[in-house]
Amino acid sequence: MLVYLLNGVIFVFIGLQLPQVMHGLQHRAWANLLLEAGAISLVVIAVRILWIFPSAYLPRFLSPRIRARNPYPDWRHLAIVSWSGMRGVDSLATALALPLITAAGAPFPGRDIIIFVSFAVILVTLVAQGLTLPFLIRILRIGGDEKAWCEEHTARVLANQAALAYLQRLAQSDTEHAEQISLLEAQYHERLAQLETIGEANESQAGVIEAEASRYHQVAREALRVEREKIIDLRNEHRINDETLRVVERDIDLADARLSEREG
Repeated sequence: MLVYLLNGVIFVFIGLQLPQVMHGLQHRAWANLLLEAGAISLVVIAVRILWIFPSAYLPRFLSPRIRARNPYPDWRHLAIVSWSGMRGVDSLATALALPLITAAGAPFPGRDIIIFVSFAVILVTLVAQGLTLPFLIRILRIGGDEKAWCEEHTARVLANQAALAYLQRLAQSDTEHAEQISLLEAQYHERLAQLETIGEANESQAGVIEAEASRYHQVAREALRVEREKIIDLRNEHRINDETLRVVERDIDLADARLSEREG
């Protein structure tokens, strides 16, 4: 949170300083300014790329112990890491800290061009690289994080099992509400059955399951759309009032939000 806050402060300072910087650079040719800023931006990007790969592969090459604990990463993932990330914020913060005048009372030499180039590096790495990142991911054909999916699947299974065990214990002591508890147990049994089916799917079935899940969400959304249209028709026919419409529509919105969460 603090990092995002500080980055926001930096952008505020950019907005305050940039008009003054541009005024101080009026005597410089725009072609030369853009050429210098572009060249430095390319150097910054190239240095990051040249640093990421050796820093990932060299320790593993030199140390079998590290290699055994953490195998060589996929070069495609390193390519994404080397291409992502905004650079230049620290440089801009340092540039903004430069004094306006020297001890002799003269303007600090090169302050405006330093700030301008730092801002250009931020702009190139944030906008140009940020906008091209999705295309690079598609070109490299990088899929989802299998480890994260396995962890999420394990967490869901264990959480549902814990809830089911609680309901089973509760059913033994709370016989008055046995029917309601039984309905909840059935729901958790169904969830665990679905999770077990997904967990048993091998890699060759992953595309089929993904397609089935996509179709499920599509049909579920269509059903919710029909529900929404029906209650609006009932309101327009004066068979229900606006208050009832809002109550029912809220439940539909919640169901739609749950679908969006599962898709995410």
